[in-house]
Amino acid sequence: MTSHRDLDQILRNAAEPVAPRGRQPLAQQLLDDIVRTDPTTPAAPVTMTARTRRPRLALAGAALVLAAAAVFTVNAVGADGAYASWTNDPSPLPASEAQSIAARCVPAGTQSAQVAIGERRGEYAYVNVRTADGSITCFRDHDGRVHDTSVLASPVDAALLGTRGIELYAWPQLHTEEGYARLMAGRLGTQVKAVEVTVRHQDGTSGPAIRATVSDGYFAAWYPEGLEESNTNSTSLTLRLADGSTVGGLAARDLMEEPMLN
Repeated sequence: MTSHRDLDQILRNAAEPVAPRGRQPLAQQLLDDIVRTDPTTPAAPVTMTARTRRPRLALAGAALVLAAAAVFTVNAVGADGAYASWTNDPSPLPASEAQSIAARCVPAGTQSAQVAIGERRGEYAYVNVRTADGSITCFRDHDGRVHDTSVLASPVDAALLGTRGIELYAWPQLHTEEGYARLMAGRLGTQVKAVEVTVRHQDGTSGPAIRATVSDGYFAAWYPEGLEESNTNSTSLTLRLADGSTVGGLAARDLMEEPMLN
């Protein structure tokens, strides 16, 4: 059987340079620090603190560093179903309602939690909360239950997005009792006034444009999705700028790897 020290060394040998994301050296710096540590030094014991909310997936060490740009946890798994009242066009979510959802979603003690944007589609409400560590997406189901996904990310400085840039904070798949849904949230350049999301299926067909909510430089949208579609569809974004021009063909998968700066 491979000992934990052998496994530790294998992981260190397998570590590869972290691709730059938005000119941020933090991920590479953290990986370098981990690889440089003495593997013979026992790790400090981990202290677990009591939580008042349901537990989240905890990532540690190299796994956290390597996955920090696009890691999420999904809660509340149920049976397949349909989001019958979902609409392509969102409606506003009152600030008090967004705050109430965030209060039920964000773990106690989270630093600098602030609602960035919220929207409503049919019976459902969706909120993106910025925190000191990244962002948290909160989804309120038709029956009032609130689901959360935690995205570990280091958002770039908004100034780097310029006039027509975009950063995707989150693109997790969520499973509720009604079925799967895909959540999306991020930040925009100063001249981006609208965002349209297009989901192209494996057979080449695509659904109608899904219009995102855009407010104060942030955007959010969500849409129902089949389980198998998570690996077969191609989701793209089109940005509509204040001068009437567009920036299209932006693959969501690419944006999760690297923001488009301007």
